[in-house]
Amino acid sequence: RLLCTLQQQVAKTGFGLTRQLHGISEGAQAPSIQRPIGSNRRVAPAAGTVGTLNWPQSQQLRAVNPFPSTIQAWMMDFGSNNPLEILDVQRSVFAAPIRTDIIHRAVTYERNLLRQGTHSARTRSEVRGSTRKIQPQKGTGGARHGTRRAPQFVGGGKAHGPKSRSHEIGIQRKVWLMALRSVLSAKYAQDQLIFVDNMNIESHRTGDLNRVLQVNGWAPLPSARRDASIMLLPLMSGDLAANLRNMEIASRNISGVSMMNAADAEVYEILRHDYLIMDRNALDLLQSILKPM
Repeated sequence: RLLCTLQQQVAKTGFGLTRQLHGISEGAQAPSIQRPIGSNRRVAPAAGTVGTLNWPQSQQLRAVNPFPSTIQAWMMDFGSNNPLEILDVQRSVFAAPIRTDIIHRAVTYERNLLRQGTHSARTRSEVRGSTRKIQPQKGTGGARHGTRRAPQFVGGGKAHGPKSRSHEIGIQRKVWLMALRSVLSAKYAQDQLIFVDNMNIESHRTGDLNRVLQVNGWAPLPSARRDASIMLLPLMSGDLAANLRNMEIASRNISGVSMMNAADAEVYEILRHDYLIMDRNALDLLQSILKPM
């Protein structure tokens, strides 16, 4: 009883000091001595009190990203390779973490889609021949045999041979988009990603385009004795513009140069080329698709 009385006196005295320090009115209820000011823990009120004051809750701290949301890149002229302006591109798209395991999954998925799956071999039930027993079961001194169509005989069926099937495997769309971001980030980090204002060329001749690629340093010179490795990635509409049509015709006969619509971009095709050249429209499209939610 004495201990309880001392605890009540200490609680009243402490609340009186708190009233003087914080300016709390006399009609307010005493807070629990087990709950510190600013804590959001729910503790039962102390003995002798009716309730607790609604003290301000503590605010959670949030980490601040020290890096800006954009990175800078040059916008070049396709014909002369001269810089035109500095672009601000999304860091989450062109400077994302390079996940080689995710890239491997996407490449396996895309390569399996290219397999026809038409390979097939005949089993012992499909080859031509009789099913009669070719020799007696006993008395020959040799192994036991049945039909001539067994796999151990010449002209017999194939044991566990291939059959026509689909090699397609599944992959989540977010995983594939992460792989595409990783490939674009790797090209940007290796200085193999080139942004151009447009890919308009006046001539459809292969020699003119090959000369532009060599002068800009994107294709090797003839003395190098090796093929170019360039992926052209413009945004193609339903009806190709006249200048893009010239680019498509001129790039057909250059070994190692490929052209693909930015709306149909693939991880494997970008990965297997050294240089990736995309125009402004393709950049806007990829940023709108690949920007994380």
